[in-house]
This record gives sequence, structure tokens and C-alpha cells, in this order.
Amino acid sequence: MKILMLCDRESALTGNLQDGFQNLLADAGHDVTSVTLSREELKPCLGCFGCWVKTPGRCVAQNDGANCIAEKQMNSDAVLLLTKITYGGFSADIKSYLDRSIQNIASDFEVYKGEMRHKMRYKRFPAWVAVGYGDASEAERQTFAHLTQRNALNMRPDKFLSLTIKSDGTHEEAGRSILEFLEEGI
Repeated sequence: MKILMLCDRESALTGNLQDGFQNLLADAGHDVTSVTLSREELKPCLGCFGCWVKTPGRCVAQNDGANCIAEKQMNSDAVLLLTKITYGGFSADIKSYLDRSIQNIASDFEVYKGEMRHKMRYKRFPAWVAVGYGDASEAERQTFAHLTQRNALNMRPDKFLSLTIKSDGTHEEAGRSILEFLEEGI
């Protein structure tokens, strides 16, 4: 299975989480591509909607790698987000990319599961796994779980998993949960 692991810089700095998940997934036979995101390297979304109107499916800002990452995302079987929980949300590095990834959904709307949502641009969205880490409070962890579930509704992957872990030394249990999730088939 092709897995794209999108990591924030903090997980890359400690190395334990990013390396731990990458090794665990590779040892299980998965083809893992790990990308460390940086909000300073990715330009912010301009809100121009050019990716919907002028260059459908591609951001008009061509010089920072977001299009390449978005293409890898849509050609993967699963995407794993590794993000420090920040006030119940994503780290700034991960959020910066997610803002730019709107090119992977269409601009039109439809009712989906009783709610207004963007239409799918592509026939399928890769399975989505969001792993939040850090010393977040229980309320922040619950907010993170709710946020990632709502984001998954927008993207409509066939499968979705949200996990939180307290620190980078406790990733083994989360890793087992991710492997079980992936083994169930996509």
C-alpha cells in the first residue's frame, strides 16, 4: 500500500515519531513516502480559488511544492498526518498544507449525509489517518478528534482514523492501531 506521511517540523526534529511510524509501516510492507512540511516553505493559500477555476486541481502558485505534495496525496492509498495538537487543532505546518490542498476538492456543492459539502473532484480520496501528539488537555484532544472527523467529511475518504498520543515515546500502541486500520482493507 502506498502511504504518504505528512509531518510537522516538530515531529521531524525529535525524529522519534516520524521515524517510528515510517519504520513500522515499512516493516509491515507498505511503501511510505514521508514529507516534512514547513509553513515558511509553503506559501499561504491566497484564497483566489484559481485551483477551482483557472487551473482546476492545481494551485496557481507553482513554486513551492504544494502541487507535487497534493499529487502524491491523491496517488496514495492512505495519508497519515502527524501533527502536534495546537489548541485542539493542527500544527501550523500541517494547517498550512491543508489550506493549500483545497485543490483536491471541487468548487461545486452538494448535500452529503444531510449536510452541504463540496463535491468530489476525484473518484476517490485516500484513506485518512490523523495522529495528534503532545501534552494537550483532554478537551483539546476531544476537539482534535472532532475537527479531524469533520475534515474527513469534506474529503470523503472510504476510511478514516483519528488518534491522539501524549508524547513521542508512546507511539507503539498508535502504530498497532494504524496497522490494524490499514489491514482491514481500503
